[in-house]
Amino acid sequence: MTTIIDVAKKAGVSKSTVSRVVSNKGYVSQETRQKIEKAMHELGYIPNMLARNLQSGLTKTIAFISHDFNQHTSIFLNAFTKTALNHDFYVNLYVTGGDKDKELDALNLMKYKQVDAIFIFTRSNSWDKIIPFKKFGPISTWHRIDSPDIYSSYVNQYESYLMSLEFLLTRDYQSIGHILGDENNKNTIARIKALNHFYDYHPELKKDCDWIFVNSSHLNTGRDIAKKWASSIHKPDALVFYTDFIAAECISELQLLGIKVPEDLGIMGFDNSTISEIVHLTTVDCHLETQALNCFNYLHSQLKQLDFKPKDITQDLVIRSSTK
Repeated sequence: MTTIIDVAKKAGVSKSTVSRVVSNKGYVSQETRQKIEKAMHELGYIPNMLARNLQSGLTKTIAFISHDFNQHTSIFLNAFTKTALNHDFYVNLYVTGGDKDKELDALNLMKYKQVDAIFIFTRSNSWDKIIPFKKFGPISTWHRIDSPDIYSSYVNQYESYLMSLEFLLTRDYQSIGHILGDENNKNTIARIKALNHFYDYHPELKKDCDWIFVNSSHLNTGRDIAKKWASSIHKPDALVFYTDFIAAECISELQLLGIKVPEDLGIMGFDNSTISEIVHLTTVDCHLETQALNCFNYLHSQLKQLDFKPKDITQDLVIRSSTK
């Protein structure tokens, strides 16, 4: 088997010079680099990346765990990956399909030194089950969790949801429907709390429980809501969706049904994703990119033993033509 010493002899340079070329770290003149690369090619030398990683103690790879890959995942993953590449790290996506055992398999990659750290986008196991893996490396998430063991970069969904409802009220929407996510998710719990407080603050408004939906994550939710609105006798005059994608899906179906937005119905989403720009959707920008940046930077700082200071996350209303 060809070694780095063989390459050094053939190129007429030192072993350390070859090492700098292989690792792409440190100065090597262009002429010397070309000689070394030619020697590597002629000898069929393949750098032992595993050995290099073991020497440094890092694989320079982060595991990104998610139930599936969808439009929501892609926004966060794109921002997370760009930040990682800027620090010479790679990101591997592990899609579990919501399977608890597959999720544990992905977490075990850190235990067996196949990845350096874990980011959790969506999870199946309880946090109590996940936290023990912290002893093998750092873990971050964008889910709300108050734990010294797992870093969380989350948005105050109570404030953002209350802000959205108060905005709709200023636009004279008196009856509002709410399409929310998983009822056990802390973001959903925070939004329900904001919803209840909103109606407490405004007793003149009626809270219609028939138009409060939780666990609205299945395929075609937006289309189903549009059809329900079109066939209902008592209709809200605005709908708030917990994610832009489902709101956009609803707008698409409403157009097919001949219902005008916002003349007949106001629509509002969350996240300010690319699709919200395409369909001119009023939304709340929770700055997913900043959350992704914070989550990666935490992992990187833990691995490199650097100081970590998260960037502040703002929540901004983005008003477009889907509301009055």
